[in-house]
Amino acid sequence: MNIPTQRHSGPRRTGQAMLELALLIPIIVIIIGGTISLGLFFFQANVLQQAVDVGAQEIARMPFPPDQELGLGRFDLCTGADYVCDNERFKEQIYDEKFLVIPDSQWGSGTPYNGDFQSFCASELPLLNRLMVPAMVRDYRLGVTKYPGAIVNISTGADPNFPFTVLIPLVQYGAASTQTDDTKFPSSVRSASETIVRWVKPVEEILADHDGDANTPSEGPFKLSYDSAPADDGNFQPGMVALRINYPAQSTGLLNRVDGGIVVVTGSVNDASGQNLSQCYSMVDTTQDNPLGLGDTDEQDGSEPNGGEFGLGELEVLTRTVRPYRTVMSFQAIYRREVFE
Repeated sequence: MNIPTQRHSGPRRTGQAMLELALLIPIIVIIIGGTISLGLFFFQANVLQQAVDVGAQEIARMPFPPDQELGLGRFDLCTGADYVCDNERFKEQIYDEKFLVIPDSQWGSGTPYNGDFQSFCASELPLLNRLMVPAMVRDYRLGVTKYPGAIVNISTGADPNFPFTVLIPLVQYGAASTQTDDTKFPSSVRSASETIVRWVKPVEEILADHDGDANTPSEGPFKLSYDSAPADDGNFQPGMVALRINYPAQSTGLLNRVDGGIVVVTGSVNDASGQNLSQCYSMVDTTQDNPLGLGDTDEQDGSEPNGGEFGLGELEVLTRTVRPYRTVMSFQAIYRREVFE
């Protein structure tokens, strides 16, 4: 007599489904994370493109002398150079680099704004700074809201109560691979290190070769007259507002290793690609306790996508600290000046 055997296929299929799910979860997480990061990049791009468009239009409509340079993005503002962007009216109405770092003490509880950040921005910030706020990030450890980048100290001519702003380091991957100092660059991390090759400001004027001479410095097209005649090649038109906003977009896509929890980066504001910015700016080591002199803040331990000494970010993954993915995006707008003083 044949007795049919029963097959217990239910538990076996359940185990197989769990295994398949375990294999798919990392892929699903990567897809979701990539989608969110891409969406944030599109949002930031839209915000900053609108900001640079509106900012350039407003500058074009403001009455300034026809023979004065705009000066945005220059690193010699503290030397007494006569630029439009250093004009008090320009700072009050259009843009002031000091608002790239906003401490909580300016808008938090105990202030007239009583913790209403939006009211503070609407009342205190110039036009372009206000439009750039959605692209700023919150740093709970430092107790500030800041534009992504490295926090630096403005050496002269700044608010003595809070003399800080932001500069953006441009880094070259693997540039320190030729270093032989094992105490600073162990062989295990040389290939993953970076070097700051140049500093840029978040908002700058687009410069061009105005006279066709590679030996003379490039100038912006803001003023109407130049010491040397503009090149007649159609690439340089005087009397234009040519504005650019730079944005270091960073996400949690993992890219670079660090040594001992410190981002392996060489360079400072003193020696990047021959630039000497120390006459106007000095580095702020934000890895130290209370680097901005704000006292106790809502310090939180853990990952900081825009933290670190150079603002390049440090993320904790399992037992390792890694660098987030980073790319510097630029948004431009050009308008002809409409009003002259």
